[in-house]
Amino acid sequence: MKLFTSVVLASFLALAPACKKAAEQAPAQGSSAAAGSAAPAGSAAPAGSAAATEPAKPAPSDGADFLALYTPHTPAKPADPVEVRFEKITVTKAAFDPKNLEGGTATIEIDLTSMATDSPKRLAHIKSPAYFDVAKFATATIDVSNVKKNTDSTYTADAKVSLHGVEKTYPVTFEVLETKDDSIKVRGEQVVERLDFKVGKEPGAEEQVGTSTTVRLQLTLKPTS
Repeated sequence: MKLFTSVVLASFLALAPACKKAAEQAPAQGSSAAAGSAAPAGSAAPAGSAAATEPAKPAPSDGADFLALYTPHTPAKPADPVEVRFEKITVTKAAFDPKNLEGGTATIEIDLTSMATDSPKRLAHIKSPAYFDVAKFATATIDVSNVKKNTDSTYTADAKVSLHGVEKTYPVTFEVLETKDDSIKVRGEQVVERLDFKVGKEPGAEEQVGTSTTVRLQLTLKPTS
């Protein structure tokens, strides 16, 4: 079940990588995520954001799980979008039949302290109280429910993302890449608004980070009970 195709995912969930103008002296690179293949196209970013730049899609060959955020600047910069990866993702609860995902549920935890990006200055800034404030909010969770079959390989679900002291539920779609007797591998993406989670400020003279963030995910899930 996808968890979050979204979200974190919003989702996580959710979530805005990138930094203030003062922290953006070094050009950001939209390098590929730690692992996973390219995600399917997601919903378009809201008008007025700098998300007209298509995020670089993760395309490693080993098929490993990954969760990454892609955020452009406003106005857009040549190397957009900025990529932020999360190295620690845990499926804490999962109840589903791999052969019939409808009605399944799952809870995913994201260790926000495990975020990584290509700029130490940017990383320090997005971990600070001005953005994710990981000292106070070290974990984000995604609760997936209401899973329904859409096509032979895609499903819809509700993904409740808890991040930065805020909860928001997204209708999401995810793709099943692989089904085994005891597990599934899913992939998806979701556009989220960082301001919905009170992360950062509106773009302006001192803030050049776009408000829309694309969350891309590939994850293997096994029933925990």
